[in-house]
Amino acid sequence: MSKYCIANWKMYMSKKNIDSYFENFLSKDLNNNCNIVICPSSIHLDYVNKLSESNKSISLGSQNVSEYENGAYTGENSLQMIKESNCDFAIIGHSERRQIFHESDIDVNNKLKVLNNSNVTPIICIGETLEERESGITREVLKNQFKRIFNDINFNLSKEFIIAYEPIWAIGTGKSADTETIYSIHKFLKNIINEINLNNCNICLLYGGSVNEENASEILAVDEVDGFLIGSASIDADVFYNIYNKF
Repeated sequence: MSKYCIANWKMYMSKKNIDSYFENFLSKDLNNNCNIVICPSSIHLDYVNKLSESNKSISLGSQNVSEYENGAYTGENSLQMIKESNCDFAIIGHSERRQIFHESDIDVNNKLKVLNNSNVTPIICIGETLEERESGITREVLKNQFKRIFNDINFNLSKEFIIAYEPIWAIGTGKSADTETIYSIHKFLKNIINEINLNNCNICLLYGGSVNEENASEILAVDEVDGFLIGSASIDADVFYNIYNKF
């Protein structure tokens, strides 16, 4: 099973930040058995591509993709556009897109259909709110998200999908799910995946939500965890490298 350490820079980084980040990061040993994916803001995709293209250990990802091929969709970025920036990955369904910009599971499903017909690997985010967790409906919420997102998806032979379980209550709060919860949820998701005819597709399960240098090793030791989707901790090159170095 592939291992991933994915950096979601969100809207934090300037070109000056990016320059110093890569000067630091590229000086380190990146010969780990883990795929590094950097997801900058769309306006910086080409810039990061130029800085990282000499290092084959680093792949580029988009933080989002449009469900539309082209046309009058102001502010959107199409599949073709992100491919032209050398993106091999694209995040879809992040909770910030859902909560702040009101994207639905149907929107995520439409984006997954676009990515499914390409060589860009989708990074699909799912997760429950604190209210849903406290109401004891986490599994119901996740199963419904999964079913809606993967509705009518024709799995292509040998296609890889990445699913990132990101409990919304843990994102940016410093409160990571405990290892027992992570194992239980990932096992639950794996059982759902096994019910689907995947046509030999490979699905990797990542954890995201307040991952840091202190808890990374413990979480990685959990069965069914294939890596991390990391937010704010990834904008510090030393912190991100120290997490990556736990693999």
